[in-house]
Amino acid sequence: MKIFFSILLNASILFIIWFLLNTESYPTAVVVLPEWFNAWKTYLLGGIILWLLNVFVRPILKLLWLPLFFIYPIIALLINAILLWLLSKTINSFLALPGMIFEINGWINFIIAVAIFTILNIVYSILFSKK
Repeated sequence: MKIFFSILLNASILFIIWFLLNTESYPTAVVVLPEWFNAWKTYLLGGIILWLLNVFVRPILKLLWLPLFFIYPIIALLINAILLWLLSKTINSFLALPGMIFEINGWINFIIAVAIFTILNIVYSILFSKK
């Protein structure tokens, strides 16, 4: 059941990033809405891929940067930036489904997306901590 909630939360995070960055001032900052695929299916697939990256890649990245974990906020931002970049590469290059695109245009938009992603992941870890 926790896996299901994690996937839904990841899909929600992708939607929130799209919603906050896809405005008039940032046209097509995050494009996740394909024509032939329903939007919720796209976010769900992105949530599944993001969950897989969180389960398999995030522990490896944390282990690699273990000596630098005393500056945790910077390392957390860096790990989340790598995960968003890997998500983009997985959807656009590895899967390459026709009409399905996930990209964040511009460095400023990418930094904002990473900040949103990090904040929402912190909220998720606080809500679902094992205490």
